[in-house]
Amino acid sequence: MWAGIIIGLIIGLKYTMWEMEHIPSNILSAGISLPSAPSAWKKFQPILGWILLILILFMPILYGRQTKFGVLATIALLSGFVMHRSRFCFARTFRDTFMTGESEPTQAVILSILIVVLGVGLIKWLDAGFIVKISKMTGIKEKIIAYRWHIFVHQYRYVFPNAGWGAIVGGIIFGFGMILAGGCGSGTLWRVGEGQIKLWVVMITMAISNSLTKAWLWPKVKAHTLSFGKAVFLPKYLGWPGAFILIVGVMLIWYFFALWNEDTNKFVVI
Repeated sequence: MWAGIIIGLIIGLKYTMWEMEHIPSNILSAGISLPSAPSAWKKFQPILGWILLILILFMPILYGRQTKFGVLATIALLSGFVMHRSRFCFARTFRDTFMTGESEPTQAVILSILIVVLGVGLIKWLDAGFIVKISKMTGIKEKIIAYRWHIFVHQYRYVFPNAGWGAIVGGIIFGFGMILAGGCGSGTLWRVGEGQIKLWVVMITMAISNSLTKAWLWPKVKAHTLSFGKAVFLPKYLGWPGAFILIVGVMLIWYFFALWNEDTNKFVVI
């Protein structure tokens, strides 16, 4: 998918440059003027922001007995705040590397990926050990324990059969689309919070397309009547240490490539 994203974003950047040279930027907005926000509202916005920030701390209490959902809502709100203030966006990470050569967004994503890999890897590795022990003690099959006991995270959960042509084609579509849209999933959400009208359209379209995809394709994938590739779980082939070393190695190569490209602009396509 990574290779597909890079191909898609390069195509998207080339198309964007062609569009800027041949299509007027105001072709759809000519003659349209939107009123600016009243000055009184602009003064009230910081106050409203502080009120919402304080309410975040009481989110678990506001949910009453549904404490779990309150905690998840709090984490989501804080994540949105951090993403907005840091301008975190996967689309920007891939785009800026080849458009301006800037490496700072890439460094942020690499760090986030390593944190997720370490956290998820530890959870799956520890839970796998517990599942094996309980299976031996009770005689219940490991798969039954993993999928019916929600306190465990089975090793193959979230490992989808998409390593192959599906990942390449999907990556190209996603890479091209996020350049035209101006953001990925996370970047779209905080830009919507900023009030960018274009990203409101992107968010609605993304929600509809995701829902249709889940309704039409996902049941076929679960029934094994449709496949976009092979499900590859690296620890199965390399072991947990080997898989972690491989991922860290790829991230380091990506990191040094981004720094080198920032200095030389060898792969800047614009």
